[in-house]
Amino acid sequence: MRAEAANGTGSSAHGGNGGGGEAVKRPSQPPSQTLVRGLAVLRAVAHQPRGLTVAEIAARTGLHRTVVHRLAGTLAAEGFLARSADGAYVPGGELHTLAGTTRPTLAEFVQPLLQQLADRYGGTAILFFPEPDCVVAVATAVPRNADYHLAYRKGSRQPLDRGAAPCAIRAGRAAADDDPEAVREARRRGWVTSHGAVEPGAHAVAAPLARGGDVQDACVMFVSHRQDRVDEATPDVVSAAGAARAFLLGPR
Repeated sequence: MRAEAANGTGSSAHGGNGGGGEAVKRPSQPPSQTLVRGLAVLRAVAHQPRGLTVAEIAARTGLHRTVVHRLAGTLAAEGFLARSADGAYVPGGELHTLAGTTRPTLAEFVQPLLQQLADRYGGTAILFFPEPDCVVAVATAVPRNADYHLAYRKGSRQPLDRGAAPCAIRAGRAAADDDPEAVREARRRGWVTSHGAVEPGAHAVAAPLARGGDVQDACVMFVSHRQDRVDEATPDVVSAAGAARAFLLGPR
């Protein structure tokens, strides 16, 4: 194959004994500084799933706070970052979507584990993610062999101030001085239960994926109208959360 020279004479791209001129080399384009800086902001937040403030991003990237504020705001508007309740920037949905194009998403990995829990114990199993004002069910499984069960649809939301799921997610974070005793106890045990906190008569157990905030905020929860089923399911709920954590940490 031959490369055409800029003047269209058809000179060979190779010099040497074969004769002909050298191909004209166009100067390389300088990198877009705005894009490079935006990627630096995105990378900083992606490596800190619990979120970073503008000042923290600036410290990690070496960028001025004004620049970080503008870039992070743009990334948030496009869905690649999101704002937490305390104003920190956290990974957004678009970032998780991009990650899912190169490897299975967390929800895809956890789905078979949720189905095993649901079928084995006759209740509903859920993977919850936190949002600024609630927790959201991003994957659910219901028992295929039960006539009656409590169901949560994908996308269902629960308030942050009650129930096993928010408590478990908070227990997976690094300890804080204002942690209530329920969160401290859940952190010690690795799981937390609730009864009637969100749905009257419902028993639930939830286990965090993170330990000391080392991975993404999330929890696996099992819910049933029978307490004995929840008690029996607890070890497997903790095991499923541990498997999901290992998935997020990746090979070592």
